[in-house]
Amino acid sequence: MALGKEIGQFSFKSTSATLIPGPGKAITFQTNFEGTSKGEAGEGIEFGTLTVIAEPGAKSGTWEWCGAVFLKGGGGLGGNSHGTWHESGPNKWQYRGTGQYSDGRLFAIESEEDLATRTITGKSYEWT
Repeated sequence: MALGKEIGQFSFKSTSATLIPGPGKAITFQTNFEGTSKGEAGEGIEFGTLTVIAEPGAKSGTWEWCGAVFLKGGGGLGGNSHGTWHESGPNKWQYRGTGQYSDGRLFAIESEEDLATRTITGKSYEWT
């Protein structure tokens, strides 16, 4: 994946999680996050849901995100993304993928989740 210039940064904290049966032996994790986001579009408060389907003990898999940022200056922006994850350490996971903002722009994304702090931090990049 070719990463262009950085266009955003974010830091989110988990507010709740729902686990439901997935296909086969898998479990579907739907975790809600909120936090701050800043970048070319402005700065604001973001809310979103991360969905991961994984079998117990899996070291990698896929993810989806649906979120919206409410900008300090008014207005907002939605975004959907998806990609792959892998375990990057004890109770830590790294995510990489692509997405599209509600204004039509495409982006690449990299982030890391830390279960101990219940946080995800990351950056978004121009898709080139």
